[in-house]
Order: sequence, then structure tokens, then C-alpha cells
Amino acid sequence: MAEDIGTLIRKGFGTWAGNLNLCMPFILKIVVLIMFSVISVFLFALIFLVPEMSGIADPTSIAQNEMLGIMYSVFYERMLAVVIFSLILFLIYMLIDSFVTAGAIGMAKEALERGHTSVRTIFTTGKRNYLNLFFVNILVLLLILAGVIFLVPGILSMDDVSLLLSNPEMAASSVLLLFFGTVAWVFYILVISLLLFLVNYVLVVDELDPISAIESGLSFVLSNKLASIGIWLFVMGILVALEFIGQITSYVGIVAQLWPLINLLLSTILIQPLITVWLTRFYLDRTERKLYSFEDYMLED
Repeated sequence: MAEDIGTLIRKGFGTWAGNLNLCMPFILKIVVLIMFSVISVFLFALIFLVPEMSGIADPTSIAQNEMLGIMYSVFYERMLAVVIFSLILFLIYMLIDSFVTAGAIGMAKEALERGHTSVRTIFTTGKRNYLNLFFVNILVLLLILAGVIFLVPGILSMDDVSLLLSNPEMAASSVLLLFFGTVAWVFYILVISLLLFLVNYVLVVDELDPISAIESGLSFVLSNKLASIGIWLFVMGILVALEFIGQITSYVGIVAQLWPLINLLLSTILIQPLITVWLTRFYLDRTERKLYSFEDYMLED
């Protein structure tokens, strides 16, 4: 019999409590992000800024307005190169992130099936699934970007800005059209998010190719509509609640300064590992896989 959401959340919490090393992939993500950001800034400076500053005798004495002028020159005159450079870095980061994400799901699967997991699972599972996970994330991203079509009518109606300024009624209708297009795009993103929120888990758990993972993930959600909507809303509710708390604490003195650190620790050690365990358990349970029971283990003892 399939677990209800309450049971799934409770048992998932038990799995996390018995495997605190489930946070290691998310700690690794932070380390990778910091290192990748430093390397990216260094490469950007080396490729784009250093050539622009080659004629300056003492680069350390450049005033702030001169540096802004150099930055403007780089982005204006070499925009295509900057865009290509940024896109390459983005794809490289997505590839690395896919490796770690696959490892996190692999650890959750192992903990749920065996009762324990190890950090080396990040590398064994990541190595087997990172490329397929990378491609499926690209496909999902392209699906989301396809929603830009909802903005096209509003953008086209604002083609002649001078005409809009001279005709307030046309300007109002164009802005309204753009607003409704934006709302439609947001709704489209939410629908895509709901329908495909388990694709990564399906891909790693069953070690599928990207197209098969999307088909299986979509089929699974449609076959478990109410439960899928429930767990999706629960996860989204947690993320929204954290954002809401962050907004509130931003007005409360010292708490505003401490909250980013608290939020980072809370998210890395508790929230992200728990969500990974819950979603992995949800898929494993609804596909009738054998799951380790900490409660049965305690009764046997």
C-alpha cells in the first residue's frame, strides 16, 4: 500500500536523521560554486579586461570611473564574445552541478533502500548519471524558455516607443498585454515545474536516458496526480516559507545580518537533504520498491 504524505515525510525525516552525511553533496555544491565563481572572474579579467588595460602604465592606480569605462567598453564592443563566454561557463557549471545532484539522489536512494549510505556514492552515482542529467536539465530549461512566446504579443505591440508615448491609450493596452503575457509565462513555468519535478529522480533512480526520463517522470506524475500535487505543494511551501522568513527578518536589526548564514546552514544541512530524501522516497514507494524501515529495525532489536 502506498504511503500517505504524512507517513512519507515522517519516515523520510527518520532516514535523514540516521544519515546526516546526506548533506555532503550540498556542502560540496557550495564549495564548487565558490571555486567556480573565483575561477570565472579570473578568466573574465584575463580574457577581457587585461587586454583593455595593456596600455595603462599602472593598472593599480585606475580610478573607479575609468574602470567603469573599461567595463562598458568590454560589454559594448565585445558583447557577442562576453555572451559566448558566459554561456560556456554556465554549461560547464551545469555539468558539474548535474554530477553532484546525481550523487545526492544516489545517496538518498541508497539510504532509503539499505538504511545507510556513504559519501563515495556521490562519485559512483554521479559518474554514471551526470551526462544524462545534464542533458535532461537542458531540455527542461529549453521547455521553460519556450514560454517566452507568451511575451511576444506584448513586445510586438511596444515596437514603436515614440508612438506609444504620444498615444497613452495604446501604451496602456501594450503594458497590459505584456503583463498578461508575463502572468501566462509564470503559470506555464509552474505547470512545467509540477509535471516534471520528479524527472531528475526518475533518471538517477532508474538510470534512464533524458527522453525516457522525461516520459517516465511525466507518466508517473499523471498516474499519481493528487499525491504528486500534494508533495509538490509541500516542497514549494517550504521554499516559499524560507523566502518569506528572509523578507521579514530583513527588517529586524542583527537578525537581518545573521539570517543569510542561518538560511544557508539550514538549507544545506536540513532542507535540501530532506527534500531529496522525500522526493526519492515518494518515487520509490509509488513504484513498489523495497524500502528499509528504521521502525522494523528497532522492533527487531
